[in-house]
Amino acid sequence: MLKKAKAAVALGTFDGLHKGHRRILNAVLDTEELLPVAVTFIEPPKRYTSSEFVPILMSSERKTELLREMGFEEIVMLDYKKVHNMTAKEFLDFLFSKYDVCLAVCGDNYRFGKGGMGDAAFLEEYCSNNGAKAMVFPMEEAEGKVVSSTLIRELITKGQIAFANRLLYKPFSFKTEVIHGQQLGRKLGFPTINQLLDNQLVTPRFGVYASRVTVGGKKYAAVTNIGLRPTFKFSEPISETYILDFSNVIYGQSVEVELLEFLREEKAFSDIEELKSAILADAEKARNIVKLN
Repeated sequence: MLKKAKAAVALGTFDGLHKGHRRILNAVLDTEELLPVAVTFIEPPKRYTSSEFVPILMSSERKTELLREMGFEEIVMLDYKKVHNMTAKEFLDFLFSKYDVCLAVCGDNYRFGKGGMGDAAFLEEYCSNNGAKAMVFPMEEAEGKVVSSTLIRELITKGQIAFANRLLYKPFSFKTEVIHGQQLGRKLGFPTINQLLDNQLVTPRFGVYASRVTVGGKKYAAVTNIGLRPTFKFSEPISETYILDFSNVIYGQSVEVELLEFLREEKAFSDIEELKSAILADAEKARNIVKLN
């Protein structure tokens, strides 16, 4: 029989890997001689327990990538549909059967097991009875607000992207395929890339952003317009990005766009010259805002 690894385990949904999450995650990473393990969900449980669709801050693939970047050697991605009928004890039995858990860390609002009956107190008692230690952290505050994924989603929908990014591990971003548009930007002298928004992610406030784009491993300053592009009367929201100092054709590639600062609302311009002047002004602002190192 294989010997189970002695592990320190971080428990949480960890959508966004925000400032509050990082206290929990760092407590596990700071342990010595224990395997750092993150136990999280493919999709937030709220998607199944709430009557409304809950958008996410990052995909499970992106979350896995960043958890590995942080230093987690193992990541357990749970499918809520497969574990939601486990009792709180059954869930911890499963976890302790998989690893020799020496330390379990969570936030004081963490719930687990059928009906969310397991809480931090239950975890502490279970750990005490099974030779492990539990650490429970209170909710983190920043700039007078309790940090949560819900707060960050709200900030993004209101265009307060700079505040949201101060709370997140990495700036809010999306990575989707570059699709063909009407090449209107190219005709204006400002070639752009068009991307459909990921409908699983929170939708940012419509408007113009200073952004940073990664293409082929290189970062560029950019201006991104998210919305309906009122001058040309598009019927569905789209992301259109003018990448500064870049002119390559990259249709079909998946490109990451990080939104860094909200510049202005969408606006229908009276003529093409007014639009071109606005793009130039936006580009100059983005060049001063965006850091490429």
